[in-house]
Amino acid sequence: MLVAVAALLVVATPAHAAARSCKAGDLHYPFQPGGPKTFGVFKLTVTGGSCAKAHRVARSWMAEFELNLLLGKVKLPRKVAGFSFKSLPPDAAQTYRERGRRGATTIRFDYRVPNG
Repeated sequence: MLVAVAALLVVATPAHAAARSCKAGDLHYPFQPGGPKTFGVFKLTVTGGSCAKAHRVARSWMAEFELNLLLGKVKLPRKVAGFSFKSLPPDAAQTYRERGRRGATTIRFDYRVPNG
């Protein structure tokens, strides 16, 4: 009986959910047409949600950020699709590390920008 209760507690606790890596190749773009796709969303992961949701949210974040750049503002989106985003300390040049949370779902990704 005690073993069954302990097993149930472990299964019911979402804090122990592991982050899943998600494909984000279509969220990459080249600096120049025909060049290597070295900019955009990389290291996309989700905890407590699906990769499809993480992909949609990362795409929306990217679109909003790029629109801000076109308007002449370097402003990182803080709210996208109900997720609250926070910038984490960078671990590479030209990279924004982002974490978005909504309820029990957390999405993380690196966003690399060209500097030219």
